[in-house]
Amino acid sequence: MTDNEKSMLYWDKKIIEWENSIKGDGEYSLIEKVAASFRMPLRYRSNLSLELIKPFVKNKTILELGSASGFFAIELMKLGHPKKIVGIDISKNAVKRANEIARKEGLEDSCFFQQADAANFILPNADISIGLGFLDYLNPNEISKLFGSIKSQYFLFTFSEKRLSFLRLIHIMYLISQKCPKHYYYSKKELIDFVDSNYEDIKFVNHKKMSFGCIIHNLPI
Repeated sequence: MTDNEKSMLYWDKKIIEWENSIKGDGEYSLIEKVAASFRMPLRYRSNLSLELIKPFVKNKTILELGSASGFFAIELMKLGHPKKIVGIDISKNAVKRANEIARKEGLEDSCFFQQADAANFILPNADISIGLGFLDYLNPNEISKLFGSIKSQYFLFTFSEKRLSFLRLIHIMYLISQKCPKHYYYSKKELIDFVDSNYEDIKFVNHKKMSFGCIIHNLPI
């Protein structure tokens, strides 16, 4: 079984519980309840990403990689009013939930989610490509391949930065305890090496409230 196949099984089992712990709703285990108390940086990362990209999405087509259950996509649709959002996620359970939520919100004609291994998939055309945490689960070759295959002019991704942090140590311990099959931390220099042959004007955004999280984008701001 390949690492990506293992990741598919892992996220099919994990994603709903993980999201429930973030929202503080539904069923989730004790370890996820404990882990959720350390996830404020993820919430801040999501909010900051939303604020950065919102001014650029009106009437645009957005591609979200690693879209999970579509919570970011649906919030972006409501606040930024893009023409369409296509979400791709490796977990069929996440995609099922995302399409159910889109229908419930009356957004099924503008928010569409599909199951696929986005790291090894022919990506559709889009004006802007985004991914929150998606790069954390790609090896260096997959990231280089990804930025060579993205067809959008602009992008915004977040990643876990390779630097000393108490919360990063907690995060490593959590990943080991959950037997996560695949996860990576990258430095800014490594990300530049992966991206700069395909894109110019690359920017990074750090904030102490994101802990070891970082945003990479080329939005015209």
